[in-house]
Amino acid sequence: MISSFQRTTIFCRDAEQSLQLYRDILGFEVIEDKTISGPAAGALIQLPDCTLRMLLLATSKAAEPVIGLFQVTDAAVDAVQCARDRICYGQTAIVLSTDDFEGVEKRLVDAGTDFLTKPLSYEKKVASAYSPAGIYREMIFYDPDGVLVSVLQILPLPTEELNP
Repeated sequence: MISSFQRTTIFCRDAEQSLQLYRDILGFEVIEDKTISGPAAGALIQLPDCTLRMLLLATSKAAEPVIGLFQVTDAAVDAVQCARDRICYGQTAIVLSTDDFEGVEKRLVDAGTDFLTKPLSYEKKVASAYSPAGIYREMIFYDPDGVLVSVLQILPLPTEELNP
């Protein structure tokens, strides 16, 4: 039986370009940056001998990693692409929460980010076991490798709606 979730790993074309998004815009911290090369690196990901740079990112230096950025060099890796105007089966999205929605939006827009869903808001009046009632603010965009990233902020409902 699985005991816990470890992290999401993204195989990226260019680790430095991905760091511009995840570290510089979204604020994750690199807590480990290591490189392995040769037959062991290739065997790990079913490729011939290669070099594998592995960056682990967390919300702070003291936190557990939640995102891995892995860049393969010295071997060919196939690209998987979905249309940029809608989702496709098998596609994955990383969902992140923030308390600075406008700040994240501004940094993404300033960086020329490709959005699937521009920032929008919707209301959830009834709480459930895993998501509270509130005004949900969300935007969904593509990282440099086409991975969907959703940024979400949940604001409380106005008090008059809570006590009719």
